[in-house]
Amino acid sequence: MPLLRYFDVALVLVAAPILLLIGVPAVGYLVAAGTWIALRALGELVERAAQSAPASQQISIRLGYLLGRLFVLALVVILVRQGAGRDDGLTALVVIAVAFTMQLALSFANRPRSRR
Repeated sequence: MPLLRYFDVALVLVAAPILLLIGVPAVGYLVAAGTWIALRALGELVERAAQSAPASQQISIRLGYLLGRLFVLALVVILVRQGAGRDDGLTALVVIAVAFTMQLALSFANRPRSRR
């Protein structure tokens, strides 16, 4: 189910016009949403690369991406707060936290199940 697999991205995109119309700081929301979507797209490329890599390198590739993504997302929040202000930084943090939570919950729901 592709829509369910990318529900976090769909949620970020669908919520954008609504939240921006009610007055959420635009810079914080748009930068965080853009970064989240870009990193999700990069994650798909990394996942394909990991699947084609030897088994001994697959975990290293995935772990490197996850740690790099964490670093980039934290850096985005810090830079938005310094560049655009406290409210924009908080907005960026909330957008990333909600999207991450949705992705984590859906990854548990969509994980392959073993038959016993």
